[in-house]
Amino acid sequence: MNALPTRLAPYDWSLYLVTDTAMCEAAGRTVADTVAQAVAGRAGIVQIRDKDASDAEVARMTRETVAALRRSGRSITPAGPDSDPRPVAVFIDDRLEVVRALRAEGLDIHLHVGQTDTPVPQVREVLGPDPLVGLSAQTPDEFSAAAALRDETTGAADVDLVGVGPVHDTLTKAGAPAGIGPRRLAALAEIAAQMGLPSVAIGGITAERAPALRDAPVLGICVVSAICASPDPRAAAAAIRSAYRGD
Repeated sequence: MNALPTRLAPYDWSLYLVTDTAMCEAAGRTVADTVAQAVAGRAGIVQIRDKDASDAEVARMTRETVAALRRSGRSITPAGPDSDPRPVAVFIDDRLEVVRALRAEGLDIHLHVGQTDTPVPQVREVLGPDPLVGLSAQTPDEFSAAAALRDETTGAADVDLVGVGPVHDTLTKAGAPAGIGPRRLAALAEIAAQMGLPSVAIGGITAERAPALRDAPVLGICVVSAICASPDPRAAAAAIRSAYRGD
């Protein structure tokens, strides 16, 4: 990958955890505890995703997650170009109004949306230019449409990054298409990059599968079940990140 865009540069995108509440609870943990352990294992990005929870429940989970990160000494807001440890970017999946409310409380929360969620122009109208906005996109046409979304006054991109996949078959997202495989993922990520869209890979990624994605032109990999369902999220996150980074 080329140098990160300024807005993305404060964060470590190598390992991006997307939470699954049911998996966390089945493993005997809260979402907040799972996130804190995964971040201790060097996950750098977190997305709170729960399609079945109410807005109030998602807001509560997010507040609890931020509190757990702070107790472990991690900030969610960049403190400067050389901050150590690096801040953790916290996204919420789909819930525009929850993000608006939490940002009004002073929490630096970001939003990820899918193709059938709130349209990105509406997201920017509500949230303004400051939060990061991620978008799920799977085709060159969707990349092109995303790349064209820009602020009419400043020309700044409305979409900061795209999530591409699923790389492998996955059961963590209802209605997800079949996995496209690492080779197709790399080709799509290259197309997105040529359009100025940084990307992350998602879908069925494990420590065993992560090495096949090292050469793909993505910021990093997104993981759900391999961390949320693990008996040891810290160890799982560390193993997946190490397998992906080759260190």
